[in-house]
Amino acid sequence: MTAQNKQIAFFAVIALVIYAVWSYYFNREEIKKDKPFTKGYSVEKIEMRMTNEFGQLSTRFKSPSLIRYTDSPVLYIDLPTVWTYEDNHENWLIKANKAELNTETNKIELIEEVNAHSLDANESMVFSTNNLMLDLSQQKAQTSQGVFMRQAQFSLTGQVAHIDLKNKIIEVNNNVKAIYKFIK
Repeated sequence: MTAQNKQIAFFAVIALVIYAVWSYYFNREEIKKDKPFTKGYSVEKIEMRMTNEFGQLSTRFKSPSLIRYTDSPVLYIDLPTVWTYEDNHENWLIKANKAELNTETNKIELIEEVNAHSLDANESMVFSTNNLMLDLSQQKAQTSQGVFMRQAQFSLTGQVAHIDLKNKIIEVNNNVKAIYKFIK
């Protein structure tokens, strides 16, 4: 073998080694990896109290279980019972099958079979819906999942509702039907 053939063979081997290294480190197809399980925690038999900027109790929750993932501001709550307060007195009692509380926006979405009762002895009011978005800071709620409201002899149904829990005002829109029963 001549010196020229040895040099060609040597350069061929070096070229193969460089190609192999390049292929191994740089010419790989991107393989999508699943994210690892998100760390979190769960709590059983929980009662949580929230206060307003003046330190007064504004909202209280009870639930048999709660889940929080550390990379999300959302708390997942099972069978929540929620009380809203006005001047340290219970104002509303709201129950649902599930809820998602966003701790960044201070809003809670109550999901499936939402039932609310005003706790004012003078003017009892109830309403029910399938889903309800409640802004805990403003004490206002809304739904577009249909609503049924009843107060004394008056009942009302509709598709969309905006509710001011603090002032006990319910505005119902779309497909509204109202019934008033006269008492003799």
